[in-house]
Amino acid sequence: MDIPASIRHPLIRQQRFLATEMIFQLGEIPSPIRIRCYREAGSERVTCEQSHYLQTPLQAEPSFEGSDDHASVEAALAAITDEMAAQYRRAEEAGYRPGDEWLLPSRDFD
Repeated sequence: MDIPASIRHPLIRQQRFLATEMIFQLGEIPSPIRIRCYREAGSERVTCEQSHYLQTPLQAEPSFEGSDDHASVEAALAAITDEMAAQYRRAEEAGYRPGDEWLLPSRDFD
């Protein structure tokens, strides 16, 4: 996406445009999770931010998407949701009951 003339200014940097916002529930966890994907101006690069990260009882740290540079919105959403689903299944198969306590809210998500 090109940078519109209206926001071309030396002080205006890192322009991103909202490409999509998705809200979903993961399995039996009642709280909704939001993912926003942005396309950088002047680039095809897609970055995302999440409202929550998954941290099951089996995980020492929450699941974070390792890359913040995706070729498409679909690739970004798949990378995030596939990892969440895999961790969720592992914990459930180990005998843990899913719940809101598995979600860690993002401090950077408005």
